[in-house]
Amino acid sequence: MDRHQHTFGSRGHTLIELVVVLALVGICLALGLVSFSTGVGAQQARGAAQSVQVAAAWAQTDVLWRAGALRVAYDGGDIALTRDLGLGEAALGCAAPVADVSTNVARWRDGEGVGVTFGGALASPDGGGSLYFDVLQARYRVVVRPESGLTARSPSVVRP
Repeated sequence: MDRHQHTFGSRGHTLIELVVVLALVGICLALGLVSFSTGVGAQQARGAAQSVQVAAAWAQTDVLWRAGALRVAYDGGDIALTRDLGLGEAALGCAAPVADVSTNVARWRDGEGVGVTFGGALASPDGGGSLYFDVLQARYRVVVRPESGLTARSPSVVRP
């Protein structure tokens, strides 16, 4: 028997079978890519929230040590610390991951970003509220307590 001769039933794959397999592989890759980008977005939103949370804790400590007031501002990846009367500003540049930011406190809105001022004898914030960091389908919320200024970070439900 010639080695190039096909036996009965071994005709190979049809074009339709190959197209179906390629379509299934494409669907699996697309689902994996969506899942991957959502995961990356969640980590980016979490990182932005965590960076602002750390800056707020640092601001409170600074106010307790040196008195006065210190404003923590976040604008799409840039974190800035501004002391009252403009003395001792510190721009941390792109120190945080980029995320869309919003708040439920009108006085914290600052152009494209948000800013919370810590001051007084207890280094408390100028009110309590929440900051929301959004990237793709992920959202993280940082709650700022009005009296203590302590913050809590948690995932939040994305707006429809």
